[in-house]
Amino acid sequence: MAVTALLVSEQRLKQYTALDINVRTEEITPFIIAGQDIYIQDILGTKFYERLKAGVIAGNLNTDEELILNDYIAKPLMHYSLYLMLPTLKYKIVEKGLLSGTSEETAPTTLDELQYVRQSELDLAQFYAERLREFLSDNPGVYPQYDAPGVDGMQPNHDMPYFSGLVTSGIQRYRTYYEEKCQDCCPDCGPAPSTP
Repeated sequence: MAVTALLVSEQRLKQYTALDINVRTEEITPFIIAGQDIYIQDILGTKFYERLKAGVIAGNLNTDEELILNDYIAKPLMHYSLYLMLPTLKYKIVEKGLLSGTSEETAPTTLDELQYVRQSELDLAQFYAERLREFLSDNPGVYPQYDAPGVDGMQPNHDMPYFSGLVTSGIQRYRTYYEEKCQDCCPDCGPAPSTP
């Protein structure tokens, strides 16, 4: 059986997120693996990601790699993992089909509530992911596998992971430009509005 490196432990995920301590390890591990494969590999690129996994397995991470792993990678990975895990905490797939779990002491969660909690976890994960990107950007050359040329696997994604609004800067500038150019071209165009 192949050994798979976890970049954050199940215990740390329970300790630093809202995940209950009674959730079984075998329910957590697949989502840590998925979170690091989907989100962390996207940020680091395949070469650096594979180096960190190999270093965890071999126990030969250098000081800089331990720093980025513990202080910058673990935080987004924990929240991305919980984000991915949340639907399966509510819904279980068994041989008889899809079940929604409830107990005598708890009230069932609505889909809207589940979506709210997932969005909250995603927001946290994206915040920490942006801190990871900024750290890598502020420390060029410290991690040689990051941004290393090559086509084997994914290249690091430098884009901001989240967008929280509508950007309209520049629209007025272009509109004014065309209104000024079009003043006399048709009857619908009048003089360009004055800008403050």
